[in-house]
Amino acid sequence: MIEVKIFFEELKGVIYEELLKANSSVIIAVAWINFKEYYTLFDELLNKNIKLSIICSDNKQNKSHLDEIDKLKTKGANIRLLKMPSLRNHMHNKFVVIDNIHIINGSFNWSPNAEKSFENLMVIKNDKISAKKINDEFNQLLSIETQTIKDLHKKNKCKEKGCNGQLFNILVFSERASKYFETYGDIMSVCNECIEYNLIVDCVSNTQLEMLLNELGSATDDYEYEMFDKYISELLLEYQNNDVLIHAIGRVNTILDGRDDEWTNTIVLWKNKFVGDKIPNEFENEAFGVYYDN
Repeated sequence: MIEVKIFFEELKGVIYEELLKANSSVIIAVAWINFKEYYTLFDELLNKNIKLSIICSDNKQNKSHLDEIDKLKTKGANIRLLKMPSLRNHMHNKFVVIDNIHIINGSFNWSPNAEKSFENLMVIKNDKISAKKINDEFNQLLSIETQTIKDLHKKNKCKEKGCNGQLFNILVFSERASKYFETYGDIMSVCNECIEYNLIVDCVSNTQLEMLLNELGSATDDYEYEMFDKYISELLLEYQNNDVLIHAIGRVNTILDGRDDEWTNTIVLWKNKFVGDKIPNEFENEAFGVYYDN
């Protein structure tokens, strides 16, 4: 049975109490951690043979504890200081998963300043599904490269005169499958404001990606959606390795109204979470010249 408790006081004590109950593993993603202050806790977990993984921001405050971090790494901890592309970007997660089933989440950073502020922690027990989602997010953070984050945040300005839009690479699949039941598409550089576009790569076919997009569209809950989103992101790495970073995937969609008038839109099926809010959900009356029929 899932249990939820919310705390507003003695938050450091809550963290100590819950983490020391761990039997097998602890993962931590918190922006600011005073490793000097929490060293005893982490050391005790490692002495109990608890698998300990930590992600925090690569900032001046965390770097001031490199001696403690190195000692913990020597004892077996997996610690990563996540470097963001600029001082304006931050890793703001604040979560813990214990034994793949218990969760600590809230506004509280593990630093002296946080103890002087009004903060909170939520402890969720026996929630394996939510713990799995957080584990997946943690693994994604652990594997992501700094250059990838930098590339995603990089602003490619539209070159059209008077346009202040940004260019994004969108893989646009044709509406119609070929005679061999394969669907082809083109990777287009598209402005999110004036919708001017240029072809980058043509005749792209990826059956596995098509299947994942279909599964993503029929996902029945957040867990399924996050899982297929993760698989799609991983699959797109093969294009990134060829110096093409795909920000979104769409499909051409033809609509016929009651007067037999026909118009074509492009529906966006997937967006990278780092830039998704800058890309429209639909491009009306636009197919980007993507048409494969044979």
